[in-house]
Amino acid sequence: MLELTGFGSVLRGIGVLYWVLAIGTVGLAIWKGKTWQRKTLWAGIAVMAFGFLPGKLVIEQARRDAFAREAWAHFKRLCDEKSGEKIYKTYTGVKSVRVVRALPPATEKDLYDQFWYGDPYSNATPHEKRGESAALKLASPSDPIAYDQIGRGFDFVESVMPANDGKEQRNVKLYYPKGARDHVEDPVERTVSQFAISWEDISTPEDRRYWVAGSRLRVIDLTDNSTIAERVGYVIESGFGSKSGQRRPWLASRGQNTTCPALRNGTFEDRWFILKVLKTD
Repeated sequence: MLELTGFGSVLRGIGVLYWVLAIGTVGLAIWKGKTWQRKTLWAGIAVMAFGFLPGKLVIEQARRDAFAREAWAHFKRLCDEKSGEKIYKTYTGVKSVRVVRALPPATEKDLYDQFWYGDPYSNATPHEKRGESAALKLASPSDPIAYDQIGRGFDFVESVMPANDGKEQRNVKLYYPKGARDHVEDPVERTVSQFAISWEDISTPEDRRYWVAGSRLRVIDLTDNSTIAERVGYVIESGFGSKSGQRRPWLASRGQNTTCPALRNGTFEDRWFILKVLKTD
């Protein structure tokens, strides 16, 4: 990137001038010193003066490299020991699901927050209605990812919403597929779905110290509240919060090489997993 702007050549030029000046200063100290003791003293002072900044940069880079190694090792350990998909039961002919724990809203500020516990593995797109958007994807009649393998979406998705007083959850909205009543949302008195979906950020403070975020997506049978399938995933922010090049950390790092299980289907990854468990056809 620096080469494209020309700054790379400028920085290299400054570096050359810096070392030319440093060598010249050391040479001048040796030449001007009247005795070998003074030559050694002034040359040593010049070396320390000009070596301080490069030495400091070398130490800081070594610390960054050590932190990166620790962070990737922590991420790999979580991937090896905890991540993966577990499907205990599958069902066919499922018409609807209920969202009992939705993805929380996300803001632009959250994308830069190392300790934002908002499940960036599942979705890192900033949106006030991020949870509702995820629900609508489940009700979509089709998606561009291998439709023939996982079939159409659900007829509708139920989501428990906070009551007007904000104290009790009692109203339910239904999200219909696009084209069928055009995403109409209706309040109803009770839910009818047998199965439920729950998103959860499972990161620990140690995970976040290394810019690693954990996620658990569960499919639940509401008849006995048993978990019939779950996916545990992790994402590492490989830039460790860097904002260079207008990076938005949690969003910029979400890809196949920084996630486990590797995310390959973009924002439809959750839908892919859920429809493998709850088949609509």
